[in-house]
Amino acid sequence: MGKDTMKKTEDYILSNMKNPFMEYNGIKIVSVSPEHSVLKATITENSLNPYGMLHGGLLYTLMDCAAGITARATEQDFVTQNAYVNYLSNSKDINEVYAEGTVVRRGNRLTVVHVIVRTEDGKLLADGTIDMYRVGEK
Repeated sequence: MGKDTMKKTEDYILSNMKNPFMEYNGIKIVSVSPEHSVLKATITENSLNPYGMLHGGLLYTLMDCAAGITARATEQDFVTQNAYVNYLSNSKDINEVYAEGTVVRRGNRLTVVHVIVRTEDGKLLADGTIDMYRVGEK
């Protein structure tokens, strides 16, 4: 096992920075590593669109947060450069949704993360690719 696989989720300082937007949207980190991270969002009435289904903005937010947390697990600063999202399905009457971010490629400045969002029972809601741009000198 490499040293990164031995770290606990809370050991990834930049991935665990206080994020008021995540808190506002009920998003929490389940696990973090430099290659794969999982987040969950607790669904409230504010998470829904006028039709009672999950709002697409929440799904996107969850995906963007998963990509950013996965990218920052190298303890470098990243911002979103580009995102491509396919909304595949939706759901009503659920309590939580999960996003999984998996690194496709890490370059010098650009990290590409594949992200999916699923319901608690595994139904695929969204699939996408998010490009994270490394900022700073580290």
